[in-house]
Amino acid sequence: MKSVFVVAEVLFLSAAVTVRAQKPAATACSLLQQALPDIIAFPGSQAFEDAISHAEPTSSQNSTCSVTPTTAEQVSTILQIVGREDVRAPFAIKAGGHAGNVGHSSTTGVQIALSGFNNVSYDADSQTATFGPGLTWDEIYAHFSSRVPGVGVGLLLGGGYSWLADQYGLGIDNIVSLDLVLPNGTFVTVTEDAYPDLMFGMRGGLNNFGIVTSFTVKAHPLSSVWGGIVHYTVEADDRIAKALANFSLTNEDTKSQIATAYTIVEGQGLWQVVFFHDGPTVPDAFLPFLDIPSTNRNLSEGGTMFMSTVSVTGDVNEAGFWDVVPIVHYTEDIIANIKSEANRTYTQAIADGRSVDAVLVGIEPFHGMFSHSTGDSAYPHPADRPVTPCNPFVTFTNTDDFEYFQGALKNLSASIQEFAIGAGESRADDIHYPNYALAGTPIELIYGESLPRLRELKASVDPQNVMNLTGGWKI
Repeated sequence: MKSVFVVAEVLFLSAAVTVRAQKPAATACSLLQQALPDIIAFPGSQAFEDAISHAEPTSSQNSTCSVTPTTAEQVSTILQIVGREDVRAPFAIKAGGHAGNVGHSSTTGVQIALSGFNNVSYDADSQTATFGPGLTWDEIYAHFSSRVPGVGVGLLLGGGYSWLADQYGLGIDNIVSLDLVLPNGTFVTVTEDAYPDLMFGMRGGLNNFGIVTSFTVKAHPLSSVWGGIVHYTVEADDRIAKALANFSLTNEDTKSQIATAYTIVEGQGLWQVVFFHDGPTVPDAFLPFLDIPSTNRNLSEGGTMFMSTVSVTGDVNEAGFWDVVPIVHYTEDIIANIKSEANRTYTQAIADGRSVDAVLVGIEPFHGMFSHSTGDSAYPHPADRPVTPCNPFVTFTNTDDFEYFQGALKNLSASIQEFAIGAGESRADDIHYPNYALAGTPIELIYGESLPRLRELKASVDPQNVMNLTGGWKI
């Protein structure tokens, strides 16, 4: 494939369609049906249901139609139709995996599902892997290690934490090139040399500059992995908090990472700790945790077995939201406060007669993950401010409680951050990781000092504001 080519402009297929008299989404679907009849689907079909479905019901919307392209040319056609001056139809882009915010990858307009872009290959000479955005990381686990099963490749554009982040940096720091269909339908292969400004924008800029049809990233060798998941009861609180705080404050072994979650469900609290070590034997950093009595242990030695042990959420069928709180280190007091605030949120929902299923707070004490920053990314992650993504999460069973739990999650996050600020481990202006941040987070807290440059790039690449017809973090 040539690095740059311009897809021929779409022929306007129906002069008889009186565009201005129809709703934009219906008009776009009519034009798409004429242009791309083999990849369009409408309500009532299985293809449509597959295209619009999300991991949580609160993330899905009933679209007017869906399209499932398999080529860059088809993506170009779609963008030129939905962005046409006399159409301007709302649309959404859904890659593999999941998104938490309604409207970020869902729409009442045209749903673009990228599941057809499912190629994956490895180049041993360059030690790079190339793959499509329709995959989840566990689907390409033969080449990569994902943090949690079900996470989509599309989240790479928002940052990309992984079990190898401490050793090699975030996903965006390992992008070599990407194939991109620009808002006007032009296809480009973005590299640091050919399009440095676009590479900056795509490293964290999500869907503001077009639709990615393929990624090429650095691939790093992975040895036999020691790891898995261990469950603890709340009776182990003090020992868990001490071990976790010690790991957060003192661990310098970049091959050893943990992801911890405190969860309250059915009125019962529990701790879950996922262990990952890039090596065949248990490292010293994990021994304090393994000395604590546990209720269940699922540990394995061997890279191919690790992924089957690490799901902390299981199959998510409930409605749910998640958010992010930037925290540098987790002290014992901060950990105790996280548990207290999670319990308070759950108890209050019960008292208010709401359909709470679970309240979870993920604690992810990375070390050195920003030291590999390219220094030129839309998502600011400087080495001198290594905030980690603390991840509050609520699930519930009645979608009528949508607004209640959005508010409850905002309050939970605010309380956790207020305490962390008081402890000197967070700041009010710390950047929020875009893949976790709850809808309504100020855009200044998503992109910070990158925002002026992103807006200049957006004006240059997308003067017609085609990408503003879709949701997400708009700049």
